[in-house]
Amino acid sequence: MNFKGFFLLLFSVISLNLMAQVPSDMSNVKASQISNAQLREFLNRAKSSGLSQAQLEAEFTRRGLPATEMEILRQRISDIESGIETADETTSVDSTGADGTNMRANTKRQVAKSNNRLLEIVEDINDKKPKIFGSELFANANLSFEPDLRMATPKNYTIGPDDELLLNIYGLNISQQTLKVTPEGTVNVKYAGVINVSGLTVDVLTTILKNRLTRYYPGLSSGQTKMQLTLGNIRSIRVILIGAIKRPGTYSLPSLVTLFNALYASGGPAENGSFRNIELIRNNQVIQTADLYDFLVRGNQLTNVRLEDNDVIRVPFATLLVTLTGQLNRSGIFELKADENLDKALEYAGGFKSYAFRGRLTGSRITGYERRIVDVSGDSLAYFKPHNGDEFVVDSVINRFQNRVQITGAVFKPGSYALENGMSLKQLISKAYGLREDVYNGRAIVVRKGLDLVKEYISVDLKAILNGRENGLTLFREDSIHVASIFDLRDTAIVTINGAVRKPGIFRFEEGLTLKSLIMKAEGFADDATGTGIEISRRKRDINVNAAGSDIVQIIKVNDTLDLSSSAADITLMPFDIVAVKENPFYQPQISVKVSGEVLSPSTYSLQSREERLSSLINRAGGLLYTANIAGAKLVRQKKDLADSADLKRLFRSLENDSTKSASAFEMKKATDVAIDLAYILKHPGSADDITLEEGDELIVPRINNTVSIGGEVFKPLDIMYEKGKSMDDYISAAGGNTPSGSKKRAFVIYANGSAAKIKKPLGIFRSYPKITPGASIFVPQKPKREGFDVGKAGIFISAITALITAATLITR
Repeated sequence: MNFKGFFLLLFSVISLNLMAQVPSDMSNVKASQISNAQLREFLNRAKSSGLSQAQLEAEFTRRGLPATEMEILRQRISDIESGIETADETTSVDSTGADGTNMRANTKRQVAKSNNRLLEIVEDINDKKPKIFGSELFANANLSFEPDLRMATPKNYTIGPDDELLLNIYGLNISQQTLKVTPEGTVNVKYAGVINVSGLTVDVLTTILKNRLTRYYPGLSSGQTKMQLTLGNIRSIRVILIGAIKRPGTYSLPSLVTLFNALYASGGPAENGSFRNIELIRNNQVIQTADLYDFLVRGNQLTNVRLEDNDVIRVPFATLLVTLTGQLNRSGIFELKADENLDKALEYAGGFKSYAFRGRLTGSRITGYERRIVDVSGDSLAYFKPHNGDEFVVDSVINRFQNRVQITGAVFKPGSYALENGMSLKQLISKAYGLREDVYNGRAIVVRKGLDLVKEYISVDLKAILNGRENGLTLFREDSIHVASIFDLRDTAIVTINGAVRKPGIFRFEEGLTLKSLIMKAEGFADDATGTGIEISRRKRDINVNAAGSDIVQIIKVNDTLDLSSSAADITLMPFDIVAVKENPFYQPQISVKVSGEVLSPSTYSLQSREERLSSLINRAGGLLYTANIAGAKLVRQKKDLADSADLKRLFRSLENDSTKSASAFEMKKATDVAIDLAYILKHPGSADDITLEEGDELIVPRINNTVSIGGEVFKPLDIMYEKGKSMDDYISAAGGNTPSGSKKRAFVIYANGSAAKIKKPLGIFRSYPKITPGASIFVPQKPKREGFDVGKAGIFISAITALITAATLITR
């Protein structure tokens, strides 16, 4: 029975149950969910996939495939192989489901999707399978093993029919001849006549020609004339490759081809072919046995001999294949010779990785009827004889230390140390370069694991060790010692400085720390600081909790200068003091505002006073140009954070995470447009409309724009020239009118200065359209989407009305 086809079938069944991914639970898989046609296709795929039964069987056992379904599938496969097929249960008729869909069409779609999933699964398993060592040599397109046809003519090259020879004579005599070897193996040389060269080497033919031509070229004997015989075009030879090879057959190759060239042309040995005993047969005799491992491991090409016409290359089947995986430099399937042991296979695998467990190799072996486990100790690798099909896994080292003890805390070099025989705690402290000055010389804690792996805590008296009265307890493997510091047994004291210093923050308290030293730690006063009125908030330890209004802190005020020359700055601080350095109330940094656009001198200006207004800024900028669009002028003001509460931040985060709206819709703008009437401001400076400027304000005066923009839900959004007296309805009509989805009555206008206006109904009847000015933009929005009739809401509404009527009736009675 074809077990590969059976397990490949199960892959398709998995895909039919869950098309998006292979389920981890196969307990509900049904054998009836696949047709006979698909089953035959899967059997054919299994034959070419090369998947081992053990790999697939382990995978489906792990996923819980029911044994009953396996039996049904086995029976169906047996019927197909014997030529007995029953009608398909899944695709025999065109049935229609309860929802009106065609069930046969659905099944075909499911089968097509299962095929795609099947191919993905097979490819994934094939990628994880160990590869034959050496197979990549013939699968790498960048390593072609093509013969070098431009190499110097080999002296031992054997000449044959169709070769082309170049004969050059130079020196006192000059002559050039091209000699074509005839099918009979002869060449016709000027002065020397017809010579039979078939089977001769280039070196031998050179000697023959020199002897025959000496009488015509006397300089050849004296050396005054030279002769050179080289190959021109080379012939093709026929090489036959047979045996366990990927593409056996007869190949026509250049006569310079070698054994490796021919193997590469044929795709190399097959999966079960030998890489170690490749035979070169010439004239019915084996003249060379090639071992590709000599080249793969050592780069030795002694067996890469040149081929001759009618050579036969035979690749026998491999007889001893061993699989090595795990913590090796090269995992794969390795071929061994009969006299080689397991250590040779490890050598071909590149040896162990640094963290490989070398004490023992565990593997499996196939006997005549079952598998068995094989254990090989590390010291017997050189003597162990593996069998064909053995599989070994090299595991990682055990994650534990055989001689480690650890020490932490108040020692100069805490860490892990090697445990020596009979090492005491005193010796370990000495290895850690002794105890620090902050050591708590009372007791240390030793954590030790007992035989039952339960942790035991042992308290050790350090005073006796420090005084030399004893060496302390004897340490065991994996003991962990913690030497406490005096700082571990109390809070870490800090001081805080806030306000007008260059680096406010929290600093570690040190004995004798003064206010002047703390300010220097904070990198000195800030530019706006004042040395007077510095406050130190100190904790009180005598608070009267029963007295209302009693102080909870002690406030110490210090008056000093910015150069810290007063002795008041030498006040000694206490742990957890908080220092507040005040800002100078009479200090004010410059306030910068910007003017851009159609003014005489656009630039950034500093305000003369905190009450300077917009009209004063325009006068300082030289006034407006004649091209200025006064009606379109606007003021851009930086937003101030009015609140910084956690509730507001959570609100904005929730809005950003709302999948129904884009995140940008809730992005907080850093600036806002302030609509202004610049013409009125210039005529009435100092009025309420003449805005007082703030830090970061920017006045933008645009150029005169005589167009009106129409956008939104209109048939032809465009910009058209402004015409005085033209209404908003006229401009919308010029853009083709509103689309069916556009709401004309909700249209609005955005003016050049940032303000906006909408259509109004003063008396609730007639529409009043906003005035259109140059540079304005008209926008027609979409009609609001109407929700369908909500039965639930209607029910609630009717219930509420019924309750009101009932209540009114009772009150009336």
